[in-house]
Amino acid sequence: MKLRIHGDNIIECERALELINAAYEGELKRVDNCLYLPKFELINKKVITQIELFAGHDRWNISIAKVLSEYGAPLREATDAYITKLNAEGKEQLILAVEFCNALPAGNNAWQRNGRAITCAKLGIPYLYFAELGGVELDANRTIKAPRFPNPIVPFSYLSTSNSMKVICLPVYESHPAITPTLREKFTPVFGLEESFYLIKSILEGGDIALTFNKLLAKGTELVKILSENRRRVDTLKGDEWEAFLKQKKGTQKVNWLSKNTEHLIWKKKQSDKVNVTSSFKRFLAETQELNCMSVGASEIPICLITNNKIKAFSELVKNIYPTQKAFHKAIENSEKPLLIVWITGFKPRGDDSRPDRGLVPLARMLFGDDVNILSIVFGPAKSKTWETFKENPHQLSVDNGLWQAVMGLSNFIFADSATSDYGALFHMIEKKRGRRNKNIIFPPASPSYQFSEQDTDTAIHILFSKQISMGIFEGMCNPPGGDWSGVSVLNFNSLEEYRWTSLPRVSLVGGKRPDHVIQVFKDSKEVIFLSIESKNKASDLGDKIGERLKTYVKELFKTLPIAHKKLHGNWQLYEGKKSPIGKFKILSGAAFCFHNEDEIRTQMKRGKLDFIFSFEFKPESEPSILHLKTNSKSKFLIALLRDICEQFASGVKIEIH
Repeated sequence: MKLRIHGDNIIECERALELINAAYEGELKRVDNCLYLPKFELINKKVITQIELFAGHDRWNISIAKVLSEYGAPLREATDAYITKLNAEGKEQLILAVEFCNALPAGNNAWQRNGRAITCAKLGIPYLYFAELGGVELDANRTIKAPRFPNPIVPFSYLSTSNSMKVICLPVYESHPAITPTLREKFTPVFGLEESFYLIKSILEGGDIALTFNKLLAKGTELVKILSENRRRVDTLKGDEWEAFLKQKKGTQKVNWLSKNTEHLIWKKKQSDKVNVTSSFKRFLAETQELNCMSVGASEIPICLITNNKIKAFSELVKNIYPTQKAFHKAIENSEKPLLIVWITGFKPRGDDSRPDRGLVPLARMLFGDDVNILSIVFGPAKSKTWETFKENPHQLSVDNGLWQAVMGLSNFIFADSATSDYGALFHMIEKKRGRRNKNIIFPPASPSYQFSEQDTDTAIHILFSKQISMGIFEGMCNPPGGDWSGVSVLNFNSLEEYRWTSLPRVSLVGGKRPDHVIQVFKDSKEVIFLSIESKNKASDLGDKIGERLKTYVKELFKTLPIAHKKLHGNWQLYEGKKSPIGKFKILSGAAFCFHNEDEIRTQMKRGKLDFIFSFEFKPESEPSILHLKTNSKSKFLIALLRDICEQFASGVKIEIH
């Protein structure tokens, strides 16, 4: 068996790799020294499989998103990692999709990834969503405010999809580093990491998945119950109501069940004063709420249900407020199915997309399937060009825009009433058959294009500096493109206790710039050095005086206390100490980019006020790549250090000092 992992970046690749390794209780052995295309053997008494890591989507002479689109995928969003198996013809067969979320799964972030889930479910691709529970929200001073949790309807949507579509589309929860002992005890019964290992192994080997599937489904159901019981207001289903709702297979059955059991959950939507809307939309929203629309199981999310007996009243409402929108009125009036309305702000005040909103229509479709119509109402202040395109060629909007892909790909009707539209309100009806395709997804094997980028630079830094504790080196953060900057860790090299700063801001209050890499170097018992590194594709993409900003960010962060800590072989716990665990330390700033010539190394060193530069000259797999290293007097020790590291990858990298 030969496996490949296609990840959003090297970190997502390695996380998927570790899941496979844990599933087989094996050991990983590197079998190739290439810095940008790592290869491993998975060993448990014998070699079980060889696994190659392809970091960065759409850059290995193959686009999996395009392949999935050709197979009928409703959206073109890529998951964090795809695991494929090479078949007898040497082609790749997609066997598992994996998503990771270290961000707080609360608020509208909770449904941000539903589009990826429904895409996989529609194609019959097993999909596992790994998220953490117990994460805390921080204020501007990085003081803990409170734990944050998802609305229970979000994890329930995965269970609903798995159950009704008979496909693996499951959330797997584990504890967040900042979880309190009380919350750990409460949620321990729903943590499903161990079960996921068995499920992954069964999927890879084509074995029976029923037992572990049902265990994870039960854990997910129990989580939904706990989350709903913990809510202060009665705004969701409670207890066994969730199980009863889950048993309804079809969308129409779910609507009928809700009609009989949720009279106490009347849907209401708050209108934010921050969003500029039209007077007609204000009236539309207010009068729709006067119909006492049905909640879909959670009354605060921006999705409501118009049952068949209220379709006529809603149609008249549309006719009165938008008399010229005859197509809209007629489409609603003639609707023979219950109508789900998804209310989408969609855009920030300046007109750029609100990324989390792209998950709303997928969430609705995951809850009710295809036998319920979805009306997406978009009312946010998009740029005026958006509405011109919507009027002339609506589907053009979905070509490169994830929000419109979700709206166009999964809605039946779209109505827009935006304050930035020069054309007034706009309506579009989508006429296409909906359903699912369930066949093996096979495509030509990926291969290097030798068009190198920031992805390769980040992969190389990670490969060189990770897993080097025996050399006094600890990788505290690696944030490649598509990363989630979930935290920075610091290691006590004596006790091997790890301290972690979570929920990192993009910039510090005093103008610091969040680095892409933080590497801790323990030179001696008196001094710890942190390498704060900005990674780019081109040297010219670096900013002026970037070195100073990189240092400022780390220095300001470490003035605050860590959020969590973990002793060797122990569990993460909230850090309750009053004193910083970091003693005396020094910060050095550096940049990394793809090599072009020696002059740009000198130029960027001076322009960026940097202490060192890593410039990677990548070569085909059969040749060693070259690490061009330039240091100042403060960072000169890196020369000997990197020479020692590069000896571990002798056939894969050479070092050249400038």
